[in-house]
Amino acid sequence: MSEDLERKTTPWFTGGFDWEGVAAALALLLVALLLGWLWDPLFWVGFAAMISALLAARWSNRTAPDLADGIIAPCDGIVVSVTRTDAPGELRMSGAETTRIRISSSPASTNRLYAPIAGSLESLITEEGENSAPIAMRPDADGLAVSYLMFESRTQQVGVRIATGGLGPRQEIEVETGDILRLGRVFGKRRLGGWCDIYVPASVGQLIWPGQTLIGGETVLGRLRSDTDEEDFDVSGEAGELPLGAIEDDTFDEDDYPEPDEADTPDDPAVLLARLKEATKNKPED
Repeated sequence: MSEDLERKTTPWFTGGFDWEGVAAALALLLVALLLGWLWDPLFWVGFAAMISALLAARWSNRTAPDLADGIIAPCDGIVVSVTRTDAPGELRMSGAETTRIRISSSPASTNRLYAPIAGSLESLITEEGENSAPIAMRPDADGLAVSYLMFESRTQQVGVRIATGGLGPRQEIEVETGDILRLGRVFGKRRLGGWCDIYVPASVGQLIWPGQTLIGGETVLGRLRSDTDEEDFDVSGEAGELPLGAIEDDTFDEDDYPEPDEADTPDDPAVLLARLKEATKNKPED
């Protein structure tokens, strides 16, 4: 009975569409019908535009992991490469060596962007795209709409570079410099996919690999170094201390044992046998 109740109360739909995207899709559907009335093949052109509008408006609810000092994927996509490299100057990160995780997102990916760490947004730079670059075929192509964000948590920094096509309203950043964000909070939107480069400290352990599919806001990429990573105790011990588990016993003294040259050991076997017989005679009976 409880299982049936749980199934009924569990939501089956965890996402949705932005209202402006739905309105744009309905408008494009009307245009497609008008174009189809003029010439049938034109209907499919408008219909494809309507589907694109719905894909651009699609989002999904995500639950960030309960992980202190965690680093999570800021968007949906597939890991293309993991390399050691310097962060771009637009991120305004410190001179420490970083690891770049490059993520490719398809046009069908959800549009929400998630804070990769819990901390403050220290730097934000956006670059408008050009209509001549509708699709981001390459991450460094000219004319793309690009956003640079640098997050900081306890002097540790993580940079994110978001890139997508320049045609239309493709990016929307909803935070400002100085805002405090929890892990996995939505900080913006990127429509119809693109590229995402996330720069993490080189000391972060690699938990992902090229070809892995990432879920934005949920997949853990690594963990920032914290004070708790240091040794909790020192097992070396100081001079004069006993090892752990040793018991001090004053009844034992190394001086009680004679040196080898001081031991009185007879060389004649007959003398040894006589001593053994004498010890047997003196042994008390039970």
